[in-house]
Amino acid sequence: MIKRILVALSGTPCTPSAITHAVELSQVHQAELTGVTIFDPERLQDVGPVPLGGGAAAHELAEHRTKLAKVHIEEAVALFEKACGDAGLEYRVLRESGDTASRLLADWRYHDLTIIGLRGLFEYGVLHDSRDLVLDVIGAGLRPLLAVAEEHRSINRAMIAYDGSPLAARAMKAFCMLDIWPPIATSIACFNNKEGEDLLDEAARYVEAHGVNPETMLRSESVRPHLLDAVEEWDADLLIMGAARRSRLGRKLLGDTARFVLENATRPVFIHH
Repeated sequence: MIKRILVALSGTPCTPSAITHAVELSQVHQAELTGVTIFDPERLQDVGPVPLGGGAAAHELAEHRTKLAKVHIEEAVALFEKACGDAGLEYRVLRESGDTASRLLADWRYHDLTIIGLRGLFEYGVLHDSRDLVLDVIGAGLRPLLAVAEEHRSINRAMIAYDGSPLAARAMKAFCMLDIWPPIATSIACFNNKEGEDLLDEAARYVEAHGVNPETMLRSESVRPHLLDAVEEWDADLLIMGAARRSRLGRKLLGDTARFVLENATRPVFIHH
């Protein structure tokens, strides 16, 4: 059961989809919605190397980016408020300022689910390609998480990536126990594992205990990159997977498979640890 949902009003092409998913889930669960914007002056004013004599131009660019970000923040907030108002939902808006990752993690502590875009965070039409920030925030522990693509997709079919590891088991259990989506068509996929049949049998029994009769598939390929192929072939609307923390150095915060999925997925991904 979820009662508080945090949605990142990131100003990216994924933001409308994130808002729509948040509104849909709020209606199902009678959950409070919190939209969060984060204004990060250091990121906005970092215009890269400045050539000799280019200080004035760099300052002007930083000021332009700052003004543009503020305009787009208001646009994202207005989109969120309208969607919530049209649906008659209880909501609030947090307008944060400071380091993006630390502020988002601070707000995450008091919500049951966080919804973000797959491709970037808090760009507001100014910054570009902030996928590294997405990966680092997730690797720092922001879970459970629903990362959505630009095109909104209603979630009626879910695929669980399962290899028998504690990580995969926790993601599967979170999907079942949180009961975020009503019982939906579900498959469990295992890749290149000699114990795959036994693992799938036990996983299916677990999911069945939660009211869903899943399909199972044992595939001989390696999980990366064939996991996303399986998602498309089965026409899943949602992928459920675990994401490991591997190191504290930049993009290596996440395991290779999770990183690959987040960088290449075109459908929503539910992540737990």
